[in-house]
Amino acid sequence: MLDYAKIIRQYKTPCYVYDINILLKRVNYLKEKFGSKYDLVYAVKANTFIVKYLSDVVSRFEICSPGEYDICDKLNINPQKMVISGVYKDEKTIIKIFKRHPDILKYTIESITQYELLSNLAKKYKQPIHLLPRVTSGNQFGITKEQLFNLIQNNDNNYVIIDGIEYFSGTQKHSLKRLEKEVDYLIDLIDKIKKELQFDIKEIEFGTGLPVYYYQGEEFNEDEFLDNFKKILDKIKNKKVTLEIGRSIAANCGFYLTKVVDMKTNDYGNFVICDGGINHLVYYGQTMGMKIPYYDLFPIKKDILDTAIYNLCGSLCTTNDFLVKNITTRKLNIGDTFIFKNVGAYSSTEAISLFLSRDLPQIIIYDGKDYKIVRDIFKTSILNFPNNI
Repeated sequence: MLDYAKIIRQYKTPCYVYDINILLKRVNYLKEKFGSKYDLVYAVKANTFIVKYLSDVVSRFEICSPGEYDICDKLNINPQKMVISGVYKDEKTIIKIFKRHPDILKYTIESITQYELLSNLAKKYKQPIHLLPRVTSGNQFGITKEQLFNLIQNNDNNYVIIDGIEYFSGTQKHSLKRLEKEVDYLIDLIDKIKKELQFDIKEIEFGTGLPVYYYQGEEFNEDEFLDNFKKILDKIKNKKVTLEIGRSIAANCGFYLTKVVDMKTNDYGNFVICDGGINHLVYYGQTMGMKIPYYDLFPIKKDILDTAIYNLCGSLCTTNDFLVKNITTRKLNIGDTFIFKNVGAYSSTEAISLFLSRDLPQIIIYDGKDYKIVRDIFKTSILNFPNNI
């Protein structure tokens, strides 16, 4: 368990803390729920700072940009665990990867253009590659069923091996009916490919989009949900199924600490100004702070006599900078610290971090014994400064 007093005493707020014990416990929980039949693929975009700690406990890493590849390379992630994905693949980056890591496990393709790029380079460098074409779910990602069929029929490059397909339709899927519909669609698709093309799809990488419940008052029996989802997955017979998961793996290991630095009351209510704001803290589905996320408040006080209703605001010069509206809590003082939970996925990268040229916060890793800064405070004024003047 995090020692809030120690963190606040030793480090500056605002800051993120990622608890590796919670992270590994979460991975073990998911492995237990799905069983050995299903491999876990970690979507690197969810949180790059915890990749190292997942290197021995997940089967693959989904890499969607040159930057994510560089991060995984510098962390010495085994290339036999790398899946090179992403909606835009440029020739320079692919050549770099070919030369640096000729033994990459898989490549996905999002378009026929990407197939042609990879196919031409594979032939040029005489380098076999294994493909997972992404099938579109009705958006800008992936290729159509018709394009997939044509690809399988017309792939005459001996250096290109089509192993299976990738499918991902979005995040925060609360509906088992929706998940079952997607699994049924994939089963029908691979059966049709087998029947019409005499081609055996050996593997499905399925982006589950498992839900994370961020807000107080939301009811969710995850054990029951995952048990039922596994029954749905078990309908897929005699295929290797890998589950791409990002948010559901990373979310609950993360904490965001922000301190009360000013308070005021006017005709519109009690307003609290924190040293962090929406430039750091993002919750999926939050709108103008209308929902109350799970949080702790330090100092922790057991006997609370007086409460008040507050609007928690950040340090940005915009009326949009609400962390939480109309939150009822004990009476606050300047120096009190809010610890927002479940920020391990996306929050640190999805926020409008360059706005107002405020510093990027420290990122701290807690491994169960020690706290370690893995990214120190970074001045965004450096990035927002016009150098050539």
